[in-house]
Order: sequence, then C-alpha cells, then structure tokens
Amino acid sequence: MKQLYIILLACLLVGCQEEQLMDNSLITVSIQGNQLEGMTRNNEGKNIFTAGDNASLFSQGGINANNIALTYQDGEWHPETPLYWDKSGNEASVVVYYPAFASTQQELYDTEGNLKDILYAAQETPYGKPVELQFEHLFAKITFETDESIHTQMQNIRFTPSVRLASIEPPTRTFTFAETPAPTVSFEKRTDRIYTLFIPPADNISVDIRLVTSEGELQLTTPTQSFISGHQYTYRLISKEKETGIYTAEEFIAFSHLINGMEYEGYTLDDFGHEVDGVMTYFLCADIAFTEEQSELVQPIGYDRTITGDREDCPFINCFDGQGHTLSYLQILTPEGTIYQGLFGYIGPQGIVKNLTLENCSYTNPMISDKSYYEGIIVGKNEGIVTGCHVKSCSIKDWTLGYAGGLVSENHGIIANCSSYNVNFEGTLYSAGGLCNYNYSQILNSYVYACHFNKASQTGGIFHRSGNDENCLLNCYAGDLMYVGNTEFGYFSHRVATTKTIFQYCYYPVTCTSDPVYKNFTNIKDKSTIYTYNTDFTVTDTGETLLDALNAWVDKQQGEYNGLPLLHWEAGDEGVPAKLAGL
Repeated sequence: MKQLYIILLACLLVGCQEEQLMDNSLITVSIQGNQLEGMTRNNEGKNIFTAGDNASLFSQGGINANNIALTYQDGEWHPETPLYWDKSGNEASVVVYYPAFASTQQELYDTEGNLKDILYAAQETPYGKPVELQFEHLFAKITFETDESIHTQMQNIRFTPSVRLASIEPPTRTFTFAETPAPTVSFEKRTDRIYTLFIPPADNISVDIRLVTSEGELQLTTPTQSFISGHQYTYRLISKEKETGIYTAEEFIAFSHLINGMEYEGYTLDDFGHEVDGVMTYFLCADIAFTEEQSELVQPIGYDRTITGDREDCPFINCFDGQGHTLSYLQILTPEGTIYQGLFGYIGPQGIVKNLTLENCSYTNPMISDKSYYEGIIVGKNEGIVTGCHVKSCSIKDWTLGYAGGLVSENHGIIANCSSYNVNFEGTLYSAGGLCNYNYSQILNSYVYACHFNKASQTGGIFHRSGNDENCLLNCYAGDLMYVGNTEFGYFSHRVATTKTIFQYCYYPVTCTSDPVYKNFTNIKDKSTIYTYNTDFTVTDTGETLLDALNAWVDKQQGEYNGLPLLHWEAGDEGVPAKLAGL
C-alpha cells in the first residue's frame, strides 16, 4: 500500500495587548487569554476555555513559578495563590499547559494508549505587563483515511508509533523518549473512514499499521519523517488493487521528475499512466494537498530554458488527465534559467492537460534575477490543449514586471471549459489576465469570476492582450472583477492587437464601468454578439438567463468545436453559471 500525507499549518499567532507598566512596589501578575489556535482540520481542542478549567503555570525570570495551578474564571486565569513580579525588572519566560500537570507524575497517555492532546502557551512577557496566553497544540496530529475498498473489508485498525514519550520538562518543553514503541491504539471501523491520534514532535518517526479485514490481516509502515508541534499530517490508505496513476504527493513528485527526464528512485513513468487511443496518458487518481516541503520537490512539468543565449526546450507532449481531482496548497517553483512558470511550465503542440483543479496554490517570483517571467498557475506556455481545468483561490505575486495569467500565461493553443475563480494578482506586474495573459489562439466556453487585480500596469479580465494572428474568445463571461491601482484595464481584454480577433457570445455585467476592451476595441473583427447581463444573471438584450445563453451556444455547436468536446454549464451559488458539468 502507498500513503499520502498532507500537512496543514496551524498555530496562527494573535498579537499581544500593550498596557502601561504599573509603578507599584508589588506588581500583581495578571494572566489573560482564552484563545486556542487549533489545527486546521478536525479540531478537537477547545476554541474558548470555560469557567473552572484548570492549567499549570511554569515561569522563570521576573516571575518564578513551578507548576502553579491556574483556574479560568471571568476572562482571566487565577493562580491558586497570588503571584507577584519580583524586583529584578527582568522579563518572564512563561509556559502554561492545559490540562493541568499532575504534581508528582505526568500521565501522558490515556488508558487506551492514546497520547493526550496537551495545549500550551509560551511567551516572553516584559516586566510588569499582563501575561497574554495564546494556546497551541503541543503535539502533532495524524489523520488516517481509508479508501472505500479497504473500508468495505475492514473490521478494525491498529496504530503503533515508533516512539514513546516518557516525560516533558515543562519550563523548556524538552521531551524525553523511552526506548520502547508507543502503546498500540485500536479503532473499530468508523463510518467516516477517518482515524486520528497524536504523536510527539520529533525526527525519524514512523507508524506501524495493522488492518484486520474479512480476508485476513494487512501490515504496513508509514515512511519515516519528522513531525512538528501543532501540525496535522494526513495519510490516505489505498488498496494495492488500484488503477495505474498518481495517488500521493510523493508519487506526484516522482512523476514531475521522471517526465522531465530526471531520475527518481523507486518509480518509473509506467507507474503513472498508459496509452489511451495511441496517446500516453497519465492519471491523477486522488486529491492531493502539498506541504511546503513537498512543494519544494515538485518540478514544473515541461520547460523552456534559456542558457547563454541559446534556448533549450523540453515541452510536455503527452496527456495528463486530472480526472476531476484537485491539487491544493502547492507553491510553484521557478527553476533556474526558465522563462515560463506554472505547474506545467511548457505544454507542446501535442500536449493535453484536462480535468484538473488547483486550489489554494500560489506562485511567487523568487527574484533570483531581474528578468520578467511568464507566469500561470497551471501553465506557463501552452501550445496544446488545456480543457476542463480550473484555478480557485490562488495567488500570483511578482515584483519584477512579470506577465501573469490566472490559468495560463501565454496561450498559443486552445483553452476550453476552464475557469479562474477568486485568483489574486499582486505586486508590480507589467500585465495580468484572469484566464491568460497573451492569447494568440482560442479561448472557448470559459469564465473568470471574483478575481482581484492589484497594481498591474495593464490588465484584462479574461486575457491581457491578443497576438497578431487569428485568435478568438467564444462563449465566455466575466464577472465580479476588482481592479485596485491598475493603470489600464478592460473587462475582457486590455488590448486587441489585430483585426483578426473575434469576440462572439461574450458576456459582462451591465454594472461594469469599463470598456470590454480598453484599447483598440475597433480592431475586433466580429463584436456583434457581446452582451451585458444584469445582477440576476439575465442577459439584457435577450431576456434569457446567462446560463441558458451559454448552453445554447454549446448546443448549437453540437457539443464540439473543431473536434474538441464542449461541456454544458450548471448553476452555481446564487445562480452564478460557475460550474461546467461533466467534471
């Protein structure tokens, strides 16, 4: 079996309040704070402490305390006996644990072998100031998810971490480990297929897993890795009897190396795909969330590299089928010497990327040079087909006059059935386009919605600028776009550079105060079917709903455009045509 682990960062700090230093001979220690910054997912901790909760305080410096009991009441923590600042004038190193530590023996595991979820708040408090507590989880949390095929056969599951926590030195949060493994934690089959336990933050830890099924027992061990306090890690337990494809972050990392001709031990490209109708096709078979560390290992797929004035190309020329799955929290790299940046740096004329969503992903110019990059969340340069692909809640940040597109930076191929939703463009970008930056070819049956453009010099809602060749924008709409500090912008496009450009059946809101095209609107060869729509998504010229108008064009094309399948639209939230059916 192979596992997928997902790290979700937690522990967001809340700022301290400043108060005036009290000028008293005895300064009472005031202890406040009841907020827990919990783990992002399946938070089992308390968001707000309630009256009567008990904690333990340890402090060195201006406050000396060794396991002083605190009780929460009326918004403050009250010590069992009054605490005072000493006269040294030194700051205090304060650590508070919840629940309270026993005075003689630490009971770190419960009767069923689970490591308890201990919360702590640690801070350096200036002399005489109130102690403001912001609690975090002391341990890491592991979540195991079983797939349906395993769940159907499973009777119970048991986990044995490789390390056992023996004790904690409270003032310093130093851990001592026993020489034996941790207790085994057993779970009966759960209907939600999710099993969680806590693990001490340490290096080189693995977890032995024992699955009892109707057909016998299965045993496996997670990869050895480091765990960090307050972080959550998720493993997906997937049956060995699975289709060829990519299921885990490690497998995606391996694929990104191998497809670029780089070695990756333990895998071959045959592990991730096979031929479909004569085309080598690679399959994404699960949603994958990446940690920051994993993001650093993902190689942009395909590249266009300039070396000493010469160009070295390695385009992606196969098919990548996302099968409707989502990649999330990926931080896209900028390989040295490359021009086009994205999950796919460069898709060649034969390349196809389809049915893929990137959510909460980002690209940030690392400023390793003063050159301008071409940046798209999914593709830097497209000469092939990008269809059924979506970016959601992503961001592009660049301070070196880059050329950014939410989905694709430079399009020489076909973009169809795609969308950019809630994409944020920041920095001193030269130009930005919600779906793509430069469009030299075709954009079909797609939309841009709720995107934010901040300070780009030239901005187009769907694309920034068309090229000099024939290009078209067909059956697309834009809505709810926000421009802040942009010098020049158009709701569809900033500039049309040729009279060969066609805009047909394109829609934008009647409330829009800018032109559909900021410059050279007259250059459009055919602009007879550019319409506005009302706040209720009714097309102003025809009275039909925007959803019906978009689907009517798809029906008119008989579901295809030049042999490329077109997807029908479905209503999203509040009637927004924000979902393309069939994904």
